Amino acid sequence: MILFKKTSFFFAFVLCLISFQGFAQFYNNGATVSIQPGGLIFVQGNAENNSGIITNDGKIEVQGNFTNSGSYNTSTNDDSLILSGGNNVTLSLGSSTVNYLMVNKTANANNVTLGSNIIVNTKLDYLSGNVTTDPLNTAFVFAAPVSAVFNFAAGREITGRVSRTGWANGTTVVFNQPNMQVTTNGGSAPSSFMVNMIPQTGGGDPSLNEREVKRLFQFTTPDGSSFTSDVRFAYIDGELNTNTEPGLTPWYLLAGAEWNGKLSSLTKDATNNYVQYAGITTTELANEWKLADAKYTMNATAILRGPWNSSTSLMNTGMNINNIIQTGQPYNVSPFNYFGTEAANPIPNANVVDWVLVELRKPTPALPENATSGTIVGRKAGFLLNNGTIVDVDGVTPISFDISKQGDAFIAIRHRNHLGILSNLITSNVTGSFANDFTVLSNNFKDNINATSDPVVLLAGASGKYGMWAGDANKNNIVNGTDLSVIKNAIAVSAEGYILTDINLSASINGTDLSIANNTLSQSGSSSQGKHIQTIYTPNTIKFAKSSLPE
Repeated sequence: MILFKKTSFFFAFVLCLISFQGFAQFYNNGATVSIQPGGLIFVQGNAENNSGIITNDGKIEVQGNFTNSGSYNTSTNDDSLILSGGNNVTLSLGSSTVNYLMVNKTANANNVTLGSNIIVNTKLDYLSGNVTTDPLNTAFVFAAPVSAVFNFAAGREITGRVSRTGWANGTTVVFNQPNMQVTTNGGSAPSSFMVNMIPQTGGGDPSLNEREVKRLFQFTTPDGSSFTSDVRFAYIDGELNTNTEPGLTPWYLLAGAEWNGKLSSLTKDATNNYVQYAGITTTELANEWKLADAKYTMNATAILRGPWNSSTSLMNTGMNINNIIQTGQPYNVSPFNYFGTEAANPIPNANVVDWVLVELRKPTPALPENATSGTIVGRKAGFLLNNGTIVDVDGVTPISFDISKQGDAFIAIRHRNHLGILSNLITSNVTGSFANDFTVLSNNFKDNINATSDPVVLLAGASGKYGMWAGDANKNNIVNGTDLSVIKNAIAVSAEGYILTDINLSASINGTDLSIANNTLSQSGSSSQGKHIQTIYTPNTIKFAKSSLPE
């Protein structure tokens, strides 16, 4: 029997001391232990309450494991459990709760792993160490009412499942770390809310082999309906992988098969390492979530037949030389209906030929005949250089834009008066890029059933390179007699400027433009984009090439 005294109060308990590398152990196998207010028990090793009763109105500081299989309680609701020391330990509270938990390990590398569910009623002070619920191996939960205060030292976070009970709409609540926050609004609020946040150091690796920050998020509510959630997603710089912070976007895994991005209603803070999204529905919330850069690079190469110069094996830059290229992207009209704000004034590169529209299409199932305009997951207008390289509005870097879905996809290239082309299926990857050289015939999708010709035309003097069919002078995805008439009329009135009838993009309209359009008809040109070009012959009408690409 050992007596501890504090002022006029005293308490008694059975204490077993075992020498083990200089650490004292505490085992209670049936006794009643009372710690008065202001009192302290300090245990250098493990503390086990196997079958007794601990009434803690003071403090217990343990440097080893703390295991409670008996009864742990307080009469004043002012108990403190302090986990300190320089080793990895397990915390098991059994069915009991603690009011004040302090984690103050010697080093941040010292793990505190839950060996049971725990409930912290009043306050968590997380000063150092690494607290984990071991989420990949157990379903243990670190729980606390929303009224409990969570204080985190810089860089500290709880790995795994954190639940906040007594939930109500309209209140922002902290979970695993200061910037892992959730607010719900509307509908019927849940009674509790749980976040399972697994960083890379805890084995966090989102599903599928796609671009991602190495941290996954899962959300669980036991009830409630029709509410929305505003979630602040936390991350650290070391998990960014190939992602850039300005491009970070929350993504959810739909049906376990496709990552869908949330590109709007975002608040980003690269200094404090979080991305916040407002308005997650209850259906979306039930999926796995992650962060990833939504901006993907399209390393695409294509050639327009119209301005092709067989002598130089480059495209001519006549419109650029004559300063008539439109400074704003020209695809904000039918049939393109793209309303991006891309602009450049002046044109940034002397080798710019014209604007082109680059699209990424992701149909389900992933078949090219399904790659209609309704499957576009991202697109942007950029510049086509005279060697076929497609660049962004700076005239130098490869074109890049945000996409809304990850996975295998098709690149489409469209131009004002040339027929569009579609790649074969391109496998997605973790680097955030898609690549296709459309000047290679086999890299263009061809409908072997319906197409009357290759989707691109062999270019003279180009050592086997192919270019996009020219001649759609009225931008209706058809090259026929109407286009020839439009070109003839433009010639008759000496039309000039940035106009569709300038098929060879030379800054003047003449017989060469008419000849190139005629050449497309004579070779039955057919686009690979959408459901391709179809050519019709009758004795009394001129043949024509028509794209059935839906718009």
